[in-house]
Amino acid sequence: PPSAPHRMKRRGFSYMGDSSSSSIGTKPKTHLDVPRTTSSIIANNDNDADTNNNGTSPLNGSPPPMDDHDDRFNYALLLALYTLQGIPMGLSASIPFLIQQKVQMIAQSAAHHASAVGVGAAAEAAAHHASTSHSLADLTKIAYNAQAIFALCSWPFSLKLLWAPIVDACFSKRFGRRKSWLVPIQLIAGVLMVGGSDYVEQELGLDTVGSGGSATDAANSMNVRGVTLFFFTLYFLMATQDIAVDGWALTMLSKKNRGKGPICNSIGQNIGYFLSFVGFLALNDVDSSENLWRPLLRLPSKPGVGLVSLGGFVKFMGSFMLVITILISLFKAEIDMSIEGGDCLTVGNCNGSGGRSDTTDTETLLPKKKQQQDDDDDDDNEIDAYEIGIMETYHRLWAVVKLPAVQSMIMILLTYRLPCALSDNVKFLKAVEFGLSKQTTAMLSPLIVLPLGIAVPIIATKIWKGHPLKQFMWAYKFRVTFVAFIDVLMLLAIRSFRGGGLILGWGEGASRAIFWSLLIASTAFQAIVNSLQFNAQMTFFAHRVDPAIGGSYMTLLNTFANLGGTWPSSFIMYLIGQFTVPPECTVGDDGVEVCTGGKDAYFPLQMVLSTLGCMWIFFMSKRVQDVAELPDDAWRTHIGESEDGEEDVQEYKKGGK
Repeated sequence: PPSAPHRMKRRGFSYMGDSSSSSIGTKPKTHLDVPRTTSSIIANNDNDADTNNNGTSPLNGSPPPMDDHDDRFNYALLLALYTLQGIPMGLSASIPFLIQQKVQMIAQSAAHHASAVGVGAAAEAAAHHASTSHSLADLTKIAYNAQAIFALCSWPFSLKLLWAPIVDACFSKRFGRRKSWLVPIQLIAGVLMVGGSDYVEQELGLDTVGSGGSATDAANSMNVRGVTLFFFTLYFLMATQDIAVDGWALTMLSKKNRGKGPICNSIGQNIGYFLSFVGFLALNDVDSSENLWRPLLRLPSKPGVGLVSLGGFVKFMGSFMLVITILISLFKAEIDMSIEGGDCLTVGNCNGSGGRSDTTDTETLLPKKKQQQDDDDDDDNEIDAYEIGIMETYHRLWAVVKLPAVQSMIMILLTYRLPCALSDNVKFLKAVEFGLSKQTTAMLSPLIVLPLGIAVPIIATKIWKGHPLKQFMWAYKFRVTFVAFIDVLMLLAIRSFRGGGLILGWGEGASRAIFWSLLIASTAFQAIVNSLQFNAQMTFFAHRVDPAIGGSYMTLLNTFANLGGTWPSSFIMYLIGQFTVPPECTVGDDGVEVCTGGKDAYFPLQMVLSTLGCMWIFFMSKRVQDVAELPDDAWRTHIGESEDGEEDVQEYKKGGK
């Protein structure tokens, strides 16, 4: 019978860094190796006619060889599943740019209406501009408040640990442990995208820019709360799908190929993200559609209209998700022989069929001594939420939170991202506001961010080997000082160059060179420090977590790491909206519009946040150093440690109490 537990990491407790920012090569080997078990062999040979239902060869009763298993189809399936996961992420990343685009259209509409008052009607023009100035001030607040609200939609990926044990422990054996969640979740997401595609476009009001009406009235045509709820639901569904896919990957792939599961995760999510983010922004861009895509595809000219609309793109992606899900439900079987009997909720309920006793069912979930000797990795003792029950899983996670070492780490993770919030969340939105095209912004990711995200961790391991928190602090000091300075220079250059002027009075060629140099430098440096800190964070976690609950421990730490980056997003968007003051514009007798004054909150806030970052370094560096020097035992809960295997059996029978 199958005899080694499938650890919690395998059952959906993956690294939380995998949702929107995972890097190839950052997931440690210790959380990828699993013992050579009969159950995993059977799960990896679902369609193998040479194996019986109990996972043995019909000839001699021994497990079939593992090394001859072909995982090429499983690679393709995992890539498809992770690609589906990345699609809503990319779509949600494009929404802030569409909001910014609408703000620009509203401002242009208001300016055009003002200039249409005409020469000789100065009094009427002045009165109109007085109301327009007030309206634009309201518009600025409305726009950034909308961005602050929409930033909440990504929270489910930061909180999926809260329901991961439920996904792990509740399922239908007849349909499959992972497919019980995967298929209905993806069907719901696909139907939501197809049915709600027009709703998203309508609620954003992209085609509604008041002609002659106030800017505030036009801005109020955006129902950002409805759009946020739509994407929040999608994120919740995809976070649940991520739990199921991470667990399935470890039983789907053969042991020798199991280490390639995270690579499928990273590649698949990036493909989905770039398809829906870069692809949509490029195909939706009016200039690119008219000058590139339509001539290339020999389509008739439609000036002022993108090749695809938001609603059409969302509907297409939802249809793609439905097709993949139906194919999986019909043609991909799931067998997990670590689960005995019928439909199960916890190990106590899995008495099963075929005359197996409670003792036998429990013993099938415990490792044999021989297999423990063959696999001396501490990760072999990792716990499965299915084995110990949902409540015991939460109890063990709470024990982790109460460790002083973990509490210090949580304080670090929840605070260090605030000084970087402008660069992380507002910089490129502000660049689009200053005149940078959406297409240029979208193309920076695959050309600069993705290659650096792969190369930087490899180089960093050679420079800071064995000292991940030194790497973390070096990158952070660079991030809150030099990178912030480059960001400010880049935005000033965009505002000057795209505004029709020259940078520092230099010629057009020199100004263009400065513009592109600063844009590339700002993007590249931010990608480097992000990758350095994420790599250092994951490496440190992997070397400090308690191996007995390594998967859930890792997920817990990454939950707080993600929360540390999520909460500053809405907060900083709100501050930008509150402290930005638009310029006051007047129209002279000759009909020429003159704008003076105004205050952009980005630049003073960047000074404040950089100062705050330096203060964080001054006050928290010692705490980071102390955390780095803590012994391994400071990170251990010592829960579930037992010398006698029989005690483990009784422990599991009682639900881990």
